[in-house]
Amino acid sequence: MAEEEISEGGGGGKSKLIIIIVAVVILIAAGAAIFFLFFMGDEEEEVEEITEVSSFAEPLAEPQFLPLGTYIANLKDGRRYLKTSMTLMLSEVAAMEYLAIRLALIKDIVLAELQNMTVEDTKNPAQKNALKQKLITEINKLFPRKPEWEDPEPIKRVLFEEFYVQ
Repeated sequence: MAEEEISEGGGGGKSKLIIIIVAVVILIAAGAAIFFLFFMGDEEEEVEEITEVSSFAEPLAEPQFLPLGTYIANLKDGRRYLKTSMTLMLSEVAAMEYLAIRLALIKDIVLAELQNMTVEDTKNPAQKNALKQKLITEINKLFPRKPEWEDPEPIKRVLFEEFYVQ
């Protein structure tokens, strides 16, 4: 009888060992799946981001820069404000001269757009890029329908020189 009890106890140990091995295999498989989803998914997103950046227009041979100055605007929540300095990068000298005499109109456009931002928008890189595109679109509306220069949309980039929220 003593031998039967020992052999029964040994069998229980084997089943516990099998359960432990199965549990470890499941944990390793789950860990591998999580690793694959998080790290392999990020690599695909990075490739897409690189593609978007590299599809940007080729560099200008002679870019023109028009400083727009420093702006201080209350953010939408009313308790915080944004201080930023901007410069426009243009492809045409004539377009830069055209805008230089219309800086008051440009400043009005910029302030209106900045005041529509929230604190969360200022922290989000996608929102900053959307702001840049919105500014380009709105300032391009100041140009005549048939400009004297070749490029119908000479504003190529909005460059932030500083961007602070307080």
